[in-house]
Amino acid sequence: MNFEPQPNKPDTPERTSDQNVISMAEALIVRMIVMGSGGPENAEITEQGLRFVRHLMANSRACRNGFVPNFKSMDCIRDLARDFIRQCGNASRALQMMYQVI
Repeated sequence: MNFEPQPNKPDTPERTSDQNVISMAEALIVRMIVMGSGGPENAEITEQGLRFVRHLMANSRACRNGFVPNFKSMDCIRDLARDFIRQCGNASRALQMMYQVI
């Protein structure tokens, strides 16, 4: 019996274009969150950014239970952006939702 872990070998070639779209969407969502929260550098807060941050907090299970994300940590902001993309289903839907909210 072999208990060695088997390397993951996908049946299909890796899609780099999908990864590029996801990275671009994540960067745009992170930028919008920073515009709404001030981010780590305490930048100026915009109305559109604040509207999007409020939307994220209103739809967050953690916020409904009393836990507010640390908007001064870029790691936390990136995790929040990835969660938003995952909740929307894919990167293009996440961007559409973000632009509808703002």
